[in-house]
Amino acid sequence: MQFTPDIVGPYLTRKLGKECVVTAIEKFGRGTSRETWFVSFRSADGEQRLVFRRDPVSGSVDYTPLSQEFFMYRQLGKTSVPVAKALWWEDDAALTSRPFYVREQVEGSWNVAHFKDPSPEFDELRIRISREHMRKLALVHSVDWKALSFDQHLFVAPNLEQCTVAYIDSIAASFEALRIEPLPIFLEAVEWLKARAPVAPKICLCKGTNGLGEEIFRGEEMVAMSDWEEAHIGDPSADFAFMQEFAPTVVRNGETVWSMQHAIDYYRSVGGADVTLASVQFYGLVRALRSVVYSHHSVIALHDDPRAPIRYGWTATEVLHFSKHILAFAMGMMPSPDPNYMAELNTSVENAK
Repeated sequence: MQFTPDIVGPYLTRKLGKECVVTAIEKFGRGTSRETWFVSFRSADGEQRLVFRRDPVSGSVDYTPLSQEFFMYRQLGKTSVPVAKALWWEDDAALTSRPFYVREQVEGSWNVAHFKDPSPEFDELRIRISREHMRKLALVHSVDWKALSFDQHLFVAPNLEQCTVAYIDSIAASFEALRIEPLPIFLEAVEWLKARAPVAPKICLCKGTNGLGEEIFRGEEMVAMSDWEEAHIGDPSADFAFMQEFAPTVVRNGETVWSMQHAIDYYRSVGGADVTLASVQFYGLVRALRSVVYSHHSVIALHDDPRAPIRYGWTATEVLHFSKHILAFAMGMMPSPDPNYMAELNTSVENAK
């Protein structure tokens, strides 16, 4: 099924039982794990906007199924966690060869104006946004995951003591299911990390990738949390290690007035778990381990389908190289990589020091 006005319009008319005229369709340019399409249409109820979400034609770089993502949105819609409302799942073979799901589009933007502007005048803005994110993470970590049946779909840590080891084992199992070449550094890192695994302060729903680019803001309020592909039930420390830029270091007159530690302290004050900086640093290395698995999934997509997005080539090569470098550095085998070389993994570099 092509997402064009002449196809999507009649599809919505049949699905919604009212005449729908598509006025605009736009493919979102950010993100590579899955395709995101914004659909605007007009009906007797006025103008409406939807989001269509599906895997690329060559398959997703993510190794969790699209149906799991839809399930996450549907169940989280029953909680106080801000998410877009999931509407329906479409897998009718007569309509589409690639299943997709539809959710409401939340008004807002992934970008926060001036957040990345280094001028000191925006330091307070950065701190306010970080606090807002901490409040929302505390909400995620308080979700009753058993009542919502998340344990039937996601990885679940067995207990506090074995939480981290079991999570690492699950990553290793995913790697073995995809492995296309020997990778001794990965196996060495698995054992090295398991031997140093911290005890979890709590077992809860973890969002996975979060932070700048993953959430929707309206002004300074986070009105929707997106991208739940890496969700699991485990140590909340992982969400701090997998966070993108929302725990910035702010230095004023030589004094650090905001940092990851400040963000953790604020998170605790609004009902968050007893997360420690040491555990966050540890999970930064676990993040590098996961990135190796993503790189192998990208290689498979590139090998099997020439239509794979060009960015998969970057994930299959650069991400793999940098992740191995981070792990080797952590284990004392190589000098530190340049954290500016790959912004998406620079937190892992800091955590490895």
